This record gives sequence, structure tokens and C-alpha cells, in this order.
Amino acid sequence: MKTVQVKLGILAAHSLSAAADSSSERLALLLPRAVRFYLDERDGAAPGWSYPSFLAGGNGAEEPREVELDNELWQQLRAEAERQEVAPEDLLQHAAFYYGAARDEGRLTERIVAELREEEAESSGY
Repeated sequence: MKTVQVKLGILAAHSLSAAADSSSERLALLLPRAVRFYLDERDGAAPGWSYPSFLAGGNGAEEPREVELDNELWQQLRAEAERQEVAPEDLLQHAAFYYGAARDEGRLTERIVAELREEEAESSGY
């Protein structure tokens, strides 16, 4: 698996990990999940899904954390960033915040339950 180094802002890292002290290991586990979740939500396009234009050109004052991300997933995010006409690094930050918000709202739990029900239905032949 090829990986790329990406920079994740401190606030995005804290939102993603739901902890003030976000370890590199925890971020490496959660960031791919966040990006996949964000990209999977595209079809539903919930409010807040698209990159908010008022965040464009952030001030970059915070020191970013370096995290590895699967190259294929990074390319998918880059393609979406191009479609939305934003920098891929900005969309990466947004995906982390989006995932954190979805977790806090309970949408991640709802999605897991729905996927489990779907798997059960498929395995039982319904």
C-alpha cells in the first residue's frame, strides 16, 4: 500500500480524534475513516457536506500534524477537491471536521447499525 504524507491542522485533528491529545496512531486510524465517510456521504449531500466557501484560504497559523494516508484515497479526495474547486488540503481538514460532527450527532452510530441490518438481511436471504 502506497501512502502519502498529508498535513492535518491541530483543530481538525482534535475534532477528528475527540481528544485534546491526538496521538499519531489514533489519527492514522481515524483519518482514512473520515475521508471515506466524507466521500461516501457525497450522494446524500447533507447540509454542511460541501466545503464552506467562508473557510477558503485559512490563515495557516496553527502547526499541522503530519499523517500518512493511502495514496488511492488521497487521489479520490483530490478529485473531489478539484470538483469543488478547493485545495485538497483544505478539503482534508473539512473531512476531518465533518466526521467529528457526524460522530457527535450520532450519525456514525446510525450508519453502523444500518450496515449491520443490511448484512443480516443479506445473510438470512430476506
